[in-house]
Amino acid sequence: MRRFVLCMLCGVLALPATGQRGRAVTTPLSLSYMLPRGGFRVEVTAECTELVPGPFHEYAERQLGTRPAITSPGESWRVKSIRVIPVAVADEREVYTLTTSGEYGALLLNLTPEGFLAGVGQATGTPVEERPVEYTAPSSWSPGEIEYARFGIESTLKEVLDSNFSTMEIDGVERRVWDPIERHVLKGKEEYVQEITNELFATRRKRLDALTSPGGITGESIEESRAIEEAYLSLFLGKRVTREVTRAFFYTPERAGETTLLFRFAERQGFTGRENVTGIPYLIEVTDAVVPGEKTPENAPARPGGIAYRVPAVATLRVLGGERALVEERCVVPQLGYLKYFPLDVINSEGLSIEFYPLHGSIKNVTRGR
Repeated sequence: MRRFVLCMLCGVLALPATGQRGRAVTTPLSLSYMLPRGGFRVEVTAECTELVPGPFHEYAERQLGTRPAITSPGESWRVKSIRVIPVAVADEREVYTLTTSGEYGALLLNLTPEGFLAGVGQATGTPVEERPVEYTAPSSWSPGEIEYARFGIESTLKEVLDSNFSTMEIDGVERRVWDPIERHVLKGKEEYVQEITNELFATRRKRLDALTSPGGITGESIEESRAIEEAYLSLFLGKRVTREVTRAFFYTPERAGETTLLFRFAERQGFTGRENVTGIPYLIEVTDAVVPGEKTPENAPARPGGIAYRVPAVATLRVLGGERALVEERCVVPQLGYLKYFPLDVINSEGLSIEFYPLHGSIKNVTRGR
């Protein structure tokens, strides 16, 4: 539990001398805390489908009798999911300091590591869980390409006989005889086309023969055979390769009714710059804010010795893709509400314990401890 309990007054210090217990404290003690502002982390996962043409696509109609749908490289993008996570942002404009001196009862303040108020009195506050900090290396990605040489089952070299003639004596007569020189060169594209076409149909034939043979074959063998056939087919028909990209955007509402641009998105490019007007705008806004109770008059002075807290607003959060609402839900937005103050003398005299929501800066419960 990430929380520390701070003693505000000298009354809780363990002084060994009993004669000091009744002595008035003259040294002021102070402690500062701040109220949070509500924000949102918007995680957007986009899916990219890359079109990879086969290296033999121009031979597909001749060898397979079909015309490939993919003949040139390309990409298509779509927004797959949007996740909105509430977060607390430190509000530097709402920092408060409690200073005490004299003979007071003990007062405990529970603060989060960020300096947000979690509890006053004996209230322990809402537990703050340790969140692991992780780093995931981005996977390397390069434009897709189908390497046809690795699908061959024979050597990548072929034997070539170069014309060469030598003179030999045959039946007492010197004759010019062909004596070829052997060498090996890499296969050409046409040789690979024919070899892989033969293997494609041979693989298909073996699978069909196995399916009709007594006893049949296992499902795993069928899938392996089908995978090999699809790999061969991709050399002619091409393939689609899918990958995901996740990006995070942060949004902190300033006032209700304002619309903010998160990012722009294009079908052929994915995430684009804000200035790219060809991309679809993805917007975020909060509307219909409702605040309970009566708002404290503006410019009202803080009550001396009071604990400041928020009365948050509840508003509708929307994420829009163009004109279509993709996310719409009611949520808490603390800064759209107002501030109030809980008197310290009431807390001391009544023995109250107050628990706060650190994420919102609002009161969770008030209990009387004595």
